[in-house]
Amino acid sequence: MFKKLVSIYFNSINDRKFLYSAIILLGIFCSSLGINNFRFDASSETLILDNDVDYKIYEQTNDDFGSSDFLILAIQSSKEIFTLDNLQNLQNLRDKIQVIEGVDSVVSVFDAPILEQPKLSLIKSASNDKYLLEDELNLPLAKQELIDSPIFSELVISKDGKTLAFQINLDGKDNYDQTVIDIRSEIETFKNFNINLAGPSMIVFDTINFIKNDVITFGTITILVFFIFLYLIFRDFWPVTIILLNALIVMFISIGVMGLMDWPISIVSSNFLALLLITSIAISIHILAKVQTDVDKNISTSKSLSDIFMPCLFTALTTIVGFASLILSDIKPVIDFGKMMSVGVLLNLLSSFLFIPLALELKNIKSITQKNIADFVYNNGYVQSKGFIKKTWIPFLLIFIPLIIYLPTNLKVENKFIDYFNKETEIYKGMETIDKNLGGTTPFDIILSLPEAIEEVDEEDLFFSENSETAKYWWKKDNMDKLQKVQNEVSKIDELGKVLSIANGIELAQNLNNNQPLGDLELAFVRNSLLDSERAQKVLETFIDETEKSTKIFARTIDSSPNLNRNELINSIDKILQKNFEGTEIDYQITGLGVLYNNLLQSLFSSQIKTLSFVLVSIFLMVSLLFRSLLVGFSVMFIPSISVGVVMSSMSILNIPLDIMTITIASICVGMSVDYAIHFAWRYLKENDEKRTLLSAGRAILITGSTIIMGFLVFLFSNFNPTILFGVFSGIAIFFAMFLSIYLLPRILDLQSK
Repeated sequence: MFKKLVSIYFNSINDRKFLYSAIILLGIFCSSLGINNFRFDASSETLILDNDVDYKIYEQTNDDFGSSDFLILAIQSSKEIFTLDNLQNLQNLRDKIQVIEGVDSVVSVFDAPILEQPKLSLIKSASNDKYLLEDELNLPLAKQELIDSPIFSELVISKDGKTLAFQINLDGKDNYDQTVIDIRSEIETFKNFNINLAGPSMIVFDTINFIKNDVITFGTITILVFFIFLYLIFRDFWPVTIILLNALIVMFISIGVMGLMDWPISIVSSNFLALLLITSIAISIHILAKVQTDVDKNISTSKSLSDIFMPCLFTALTTIVGFASLILSDIKPVIDFGKMMSVGVLLNLLSSFLFIPLALELKNIKSITQKNIADFVYNNGYVQSKGFIKKTWIPFLLIFIPLIIYLPTNLKVENKFIDYFNKETEIYKGMETIDKNLGGTTPFDIILSLPEAIEEVDEEDLFFSENSETAKYWWKKDNMDKLQKVQNEVSKIDELGKVLSIANGIELAQNLNNNQPLGDLELAFVRNSLLDSERAQKVLETFIDETEKSTKIFARTIDSSPNLNRNELINSIDKILQKNFEGTEIDYQITGLGVLYNNLLQSLFSSQIKTLSFVLVSIFLMVSLLFRSLLVGFSVMFIPSISVGVVMSSMSILNIPLDIMTITIASICVGMSVDYAIHFAWRYLKENDEKRTLLSAGRAILITGSTIIMGFLVFLFSNFNPTILFGVFSGIAIFFAMFLSIYLLPRILDLQSK
């Protein structure tokens, strides 16, 4: 019944071409309404798990201590940077950045108090604070004081004094695109400095920008390569025009739908357009290759389209299931990517069987007049290897399958953002400079809190003067010593850079006290007098909440560290906290972007297994239903299983980690492998002849695979390493899918007849 309806539809195209053309135009018009809403999402929220409990803790921490979103401006000069002229210029830059929308505050050398010109006793230091460009200071001595400062060294100045930094604290909104653009615009006017902008909030922004540039630059070049290669295959401009026009229609409508649905492109879904291009070209080639093969047999175009529709339908459905399986992931951007690709593949199927039949009604394609790629493969490889493969494929698989099952288990799960970028890019240089000289990039926060039941004041509270406040919990010697001890232990972790808390302020006060330990009396003075200025209070409130029951240790990760493993790092911090606070009244939590990234990473492997297991079982059931054979279902499922295994094993051998970018490669493997396997199996079981199958379905597979591999070679020239990996591993996946479908699948299917 269904086949009859399909046949009626294709036979009606000539009589109703205006109706079907109107449907396409209506689809284009409706989708155009959403084009302006199509956007790229560069917010940090694209890097978190769906319903992550730690995200709520992260937001609460931001409420209590202020937003932890910040950028670092690393400033260097070919000459001495700490001169009056340079400082005046940098103060001008600081003032301009400070008024940019999205910027909450800027911490720089101009906010660092100079307390040793002259050096006085601790008690007199409260009125001895001076500031650069506000007070008369000896600049070389001021520079050295900042370099030696337990607070400001590696925060606003490097240990060698050659790099200054602005920590640009952001106001906590979701998107900083325009803020970053405005900051860069101001930087460009200061040509006499070497300035690099980096930091956690820059990572996603620059990643998205690299993706946009690659989509425009390499997307255009790839389409050009596709055009040339397809013309060499078909030797006719018309089929090439049909294929590329259909791809453009599919992409335009899909982009419009994404805009209407408000589904933005994130880092994870950055390959959406490239994948859509692949799937569109694949289905178009299968359709046109079938029509072209049937031209010589005097088979009508409508009959050819009816015959190819079923395998294309099931290919699309299995691909949709493959991408829909990503909804099972715990990772929000991966879930969104699954929804986007599922809708995209469905739109591709509808467009291909509306537009291509209409185009063929205008002008049919020519028959094959010369030997083609399928003839070449059959005569120069297939025939010669057939006997060898028949004898060896079972022993080979018995050895090969355990390997591709074992090797992926050694895949590492890590996400070093600095490795995404070419060494010549601004963000790489910025991240490297910050890691080497300014205390690291990705932040971790350690929150130490008192339960509500703990009393802050006791009968023996100390007073410094009549107007002083009672000493709070964290400002008592025993508790401050404990905080300093914990911070010192955390600071010894190699992968951590700058570690800051109120303990750094106490260390500074201790230096002013002739390096003598501070007792409760001195700590009360530090709290109530030395830190009483407006500037000091602004810094203080980022490390201790207004109730003074919770305090924060702020640490930054050296992201370029070769031994960085975020999960092990968090476990190391947790062991230190557990050792020091277990059995005490202090509660502790580790939070920050570093924790959210790690949660995402740790979920990747389980998400990958969960989604792949679901999709392979689903494909098995769907293909078994299509062919009414469990053996054929197993055979077709076998191809994507091996392809995925080969790619994941290659990543394991090459020590390429599974991260938020490479996780989508498995979906590509499954999508393309299933496509090829279904088309080849469908034709082979109908023809029951290897040569005829290879020259029909095999030809479409070879054209599709070769074209896409050639197009993806262009990605090797990208400055963005994930784009390169996407091109390389997609090419490997497609090659193995082609090879296995053409050489191995017939051997497995032959078992059915025995």
